[in-house]
Amino acid sequence: MTTGIDRPTKRQKRVLDFISDFQLENGMPPTVREIAAGLGFASTNAVAGHLAALRRKGLLDRAPGKSRGIKVTSDPTRRVRMMPVLGRIAAGRPIHAEENVEDYVAADPFLVRGFDDSFVLKVEGDSMSGDGILPGDYIFVKRQSVAERGQIVVALIDDEATIKRYVPLNGGAVRLEASNPAYGPIDIFPESDENLEILGVMTGLYRRI
Repeated sequence: MTTGIDRPTKRQKRVLDFISDFQLENGMPPTVREIAAGLGFASTNAVAGHLAALRRKGLLDRAPGKSRGIKVTSDPTRRVRMMPVLGRIAAGRPIHAEENVEDYVAADPFLVRGFDDSFVLKVEGDSMSGDGILPGDYIFVKRQSVAERGQIVVALIDDEATIKRYVPLNGGAVRLEASNPAYGPIDIFPESDENLEILGVMTGLYRRI
């Protein structure tokens, strides 16, 4: 068990930086062999030793049985942190919102407001293309239950999630608007059987090239 965050040694810092940079460039963590090759270690045993030390210091975690299960959890020497992608979100029509970690995205806390209260979802569909939100993009979402007019939100309709622009209407009704004219709005009325919940407000976007 880790008793707190500790600073890495110079060699451990090289390993930590390599993992973070590899994840940022490739969209997935490196294997132990890739770390050894990238840093010029003679064997994977040396890498394993550094990984074990970094894990004890609370700087990374490893999923058992996965070759790409290495995850940087904290690095006191750099700003970049890894955010879990909690499933996918539809920008065309709602899909099930299952909070299963599918991937990790490197993010700078300077660019993500309320980092500890934020999560990442992957976009499917093109209904928000008018706002430059395209299929395959990753959106950063600040977790909150209320939104202001015109904000782009992640909304849960019954057990289905979608990303749309939030527009309150008269009488307590809410309209969720797409920015692609090919898609019509979703109107939720107080007397309807549909339950609407705001999961969060979009604060940023990440696109892998």
